[in-house]
Amino acid sequence: MSAWSPSHLSEAKILVVRNDGLGDFVLTLPLVAALKQQLPGARIYALVNQHLQGLLPLLPDLEGMIVDEGVLLKRHRNLYAPRERRERRRDLLEQIKAQRFDLALLPYSEAASAALIHRARIPWRAGSGRRIYGWRFNLRNTASRKGSQSAEYELNLTYLARLGLEQTFTAPRVKPPTPQAGGDFDPGGRDYVVIHPHKRSSTALSWPIGNFVELARKFLRAGLDVTVVGDEPDAPVLREHFGQLRELRVATGLSLPELVGLIARARLFVGNSSGPLHVAGLTGTPHIGFYPQNRVSSPARWRTLPVPDGPGASHRYLLESSFPKNCVTCEMEKCTYFNCVASISMERVDGALRAWGLDLNGESGKGDLQATGS
Repeated sequence: MSAWSPSHLSEAKILVVRNDGLGDFVLTLPLVAALKQQLPGARIYALVNQHLQGLLPLLPDLEGMIVDEGVLLKRHRNLYAPRERRERRRDLLEQIKAQRFDLALLPYSEAASAALIHRARIPWRAGSGRRIYGWRFNLRNTASRKGSQSAEYELNLTYLARLGLEQTFTAPRVKPPTPQAGGDFDPGGRDYVVIHPHKRSSTALSWPIGNFVELARKFLRAGLDVTVVGDEPDAPVLREHFGQLRELRVATGLSLPELVGLIARARLFVGNSSGPLHVAGLTGTPHIGFYPQNRVSSPARWRTLPVPDGPGASHRYLLESSFPKNCVTCEMEKCTYFNCVASISMERVDGALRAWGLDLNGESGKGDLQATGS
């Protein structure tokens, strides 16, 4: 094999491997967009978690997707018995080999993903050179994620420099679906807010759901429609807390494209640090997010994509707790300040609204969500 040169990429068939969560995948899309902009003749595919394949029609920079049914990442190891997992991995390997990719990019990888790409005999394989399985890559990225102060999407862009390309941010293209009149996510032409208040996973702490209920009341008094979104398993919790607010909708049966379409057309999105919050960043929707202060989960690392004409680099709309403790990872109940995210006040939410040029009035029931001229 000849030495690596960017000339290999001019009309290359490229596989970007990001088979974990929705937010992680969204934060990889600037890398995809930059590849497409700098290599217009390249054909770019993505290896994704099975729950994300519905995004393909919305992302014009991707030519196709290959689906990981949950057979590669450690967090999914209990989905299948060992024998079935091995069989599904073999099937996935054959799918990848059949595509005859020229380059595989693994911005995030685990041992099984790296092994599968190596066994697929893709000529060029770019991944972390800081892992024990880094020998499986012949284009090794030595940038450290653990000690970095850069955002996740910025760390993904370091792979461009390793390929000899320009390491610049390129906004991803997205084409949200148009709501069907009378459908489950038809806003009816009115201003509306989307709230995502419940996060089942333990990857980050959450703002209390009671606070979201109070915020929903304020939006309703301001004359806005409110839709509360979640997955199907969230339905009982959401109905328990929001059922008394008859003016709002609880939507837990939306497909992923429907969720993207709903968020894209919202006046505002409010939610904990999770996939739907990153969809708001992708679609350029004004948004407010809640984060803990530990380095692993903080907005410094997991901030949303930049919004054109938004509040800018201050990120005053990404709210985190602030206690005199230098947290690396969360100690949960062992920490004196647990749950730190609960300390984020409604006054700080009002400040985040003002960062977007919005002012929430209506304590008397006659207010409106008005521009403040930020």
